[in-house]
Parts: sequence; C-alpha cells; structure tokens
Amino acid sequence: MKRILLALLSLSVACNSPKAEDTAALPVKKTPAQHAHAPEKAKKQANEKPVDEETLKNEARLIPHEKTLEGLTFRYGYTEYDEDVFGFENPGYLEVKKDGKLLFKDAFKGEGEPYVTSLGYHELGGDKKLIFKLNYGTQACDYTQTSRYYVLNNDGSIGYINEYWSAKSGDGYSNRHFKEIWPGDVAGQSNTLTIVEGIDFNDSSRPNQYDTTRILFNGNAFKVQKLSDNLNRAAQ
Repeated sequence: MKRILLALLSLSVACNSPKAEDTAALPVKKTPAQHAHAPEKAKKQANEKPVDEETLKNEARLIPHEKTLEGLTFRYGYTEYDEDVFGFENPGYLEVKKDGKLLFKDAFKGEGEPYVTSLGYHELGGDKKLIFKLNYGTQACDYTQTSRYYVLNNDGSIGYINEYWSAKSGDGYSNRHFKEIWPGDVAGQSNTLTIVEGIDFNDSSRPNQYDTTRILFNGNAFKVQKLSDNLNRAAQ
C-alpha cells in the first residue's frame, strides 16, 4: 500500500480559496475511501449533463497507448475506468515487448492519462541498465502525480523498483516532490539510483523536510534502502 500523508490540521480547500491560519495541510494521497460520496456525485452529474457524456469519457480512457522507446515497445492503459467507482485507483496495465516478444507485464492502480518516459542507460551493478518510468496523474490542487520506476537488465529481464508521488496542498501551504539523481563513485560511475523526496512549506516557521532512498544494484538484483523517514514524521 502506498503511504498516505495525513493532513496536519485539516484538509485543504479549493486552490483559489483564501488561506486561513488554521487550515494549513500537507499534500494528501487520495484513496477510494475519500470517494464515499460517489453515489451522490453521480446523481448530481446525471442532472447536469447527458448520462452518456461521462460514459464516453471513461471509454476513451480504455483505449490502449503504445510507444516505442530504446528499441522497446510499451503498451499501457486501463482495463476499467470510472472515478465514481474506483476513485483514483482505476485498474491499469503495462506490457513491454521487444521484436514482438513479450518481456514483462505489470499492473497498477491510478487515474488520468498514463505515459512512459525513459531515463536512459546507466552503469549499475556491473553493466548498463535502462531505467524507465510509468507515470500517471497530474500534480495540482490536492491531486497527485505518480511515477513507477523499472529497470531493464542486460539479459532482457525487467523488474519493478518502486513508486514515488508528488502533490500540492489546496491552500498552497506545502508542496511534495521527488527527483532521481545518479551519484558517481570515485571512478565517476553511477552505481546507484538515488531518489530524493521532499516537502517544502510556505511557512518560515516550518523547516522543509527531505528523505533519501538509495537503490543498490548487484547484477540483476537490487535493494531499496530508505535512509530516513522525515516526510512521514512531518505528518504526525
């Protein structure tokens, strides 16, 4: 399960709402439980616009995406899509092929338009490895953007590494973000993938918080090593 940052004082209001002293909140990862109002929302929407408009929108999300990167063919999308039913956890899939041969399959739960990006080849664990990401969602007012990291090994095998997310609180009080870096060793080689996560506060009395996670590679194996847990402590 993905960790959820709880609001420090109360949930955020709309992006353009004035900030009140007692409404500051951290970015919150949405869950299906926060969509308990879905039946009422659906009834309201049915009265405001044609019933099939939302259906057509959901059906459009089911159209598969296909993209070629680094000699690989990526096919991805959703098997079902309805935010009134699944919230921000609509069931999705990822397939990776090379020369028509299926190399890897994975499943995820998300929302919005998915897309794949390549981080290129890096010297990791003794050979060149391709790191790529499956992304979905949009970082906006109380909405999250998620990136799932994968590695393509020299022998053609693919592994899922981990996922990280970013968001902005609705009142502008805080901003959660992440970034990958490739620290070099004494020989200038990037033997690890490092993810730095942070929360920046729009409040001089609250220090910004950061966490560092190292992904250590050894051949085709890797280990995810989180060095700190400051972001979760900030939410307590």
